[in-house]
Amino acid sequence: TLCDDLRFDEYRVPPLVIQSFEGDVLEYLRAKFKERWMDFVEEDAILASGVVESVDEGVNNDEVDHPWIPPLVLLVGYDYCQSTEFWFEVAKLPLAGLGPDKRCLLPTTEEIALNNTSAIARAKREAREWVGKAHSERIAVHPWTVRLEIESERHVGGVPPIFSSAEDELRYYFCELHVDGIFSENVALAQMVGAEGCDVYSTEKKDPKVGKSGPLCIQEEKNLWFLGLSMLAVGGFVGSVLTCTISTMLQKRGMCGANSVQHAQVQRSDSDQLPEIDTALEDEENEMI
Repeated sequence: TLCDDLRFDEYRVPPLVIQSFEGDVLEYLRAKFKERWMDFVEEDAILASGVVESVDEGVNNDEVDHPWIPPLVLLVGYDYCQSTEFWFEVAKLPLAGLGPDKRCLLPTTEEIALNNTSAIARAKREAREWVGKAHSERIAVHPWTVRLEIESERHVGGVPPIFSSAEDELRYYFCELHVDGIFSENVALAQMVGAEGCDVYSTEKKDPKVGKSGPLCIQEEKNLWFLGLSMLAVGGFVGSVLTCTISTMLQKRGMCGANSVQHAQVQRSDSDQLPEIDTALEDEENEMI
């Protein structure tokens, strides 16, 4: 019934699975299936084939894995899964799986509404223990039902507020609680989440809180990208401003230097010219003499 060593795409779905909210009904159907097949196959032949191991007389045979009895799954309501006698009743039934109401594995509506983080953490821990208890009895866990709508008065049983989407909720069941299957109204989405695996999922970072959306690890990754792009844009702008400022200063210095040199050359050329001699005055003086 449990397939811990199989990938999601390696599991072979049984041709028939029987589910019921009533344990007595499952007991009745199990007996009828056994009677039907025993009409065609002798029990001695089954034991001789080695498919089902024989047991001592007086000891109840474990027929959960009987090859001609389909897997039996007990569907569990919220009130029943929280009762003290629940696990005692489960131990009496030859079950292959449990199908609990997903509320059995979630914080209460009041705890979520109050954003009681300690109560939410406690509820998640108890949910992991619940699934672990079932696995210790070789019983698979298939909670029901994941819907695409967000929980509201109009959509009872939708995605609880501690999750941002049905995909986020599915990751919680698969990766944190390690359930074996799921009842989902969107089979393609459930298959996609199961195929992705839980390598990027971290229970330490993954602590859903009311008002937050999406996995924290994905939010941090996006924030880092936005921060990097912002710093790149600011750096480019500052670099452009500095480049223009420095270029303008250098151009101004070059023009001032050129003007100074030209002015000095003009003054030097004027000083290099000799003063003209008044020869007319000198001729008049010679005539007078």
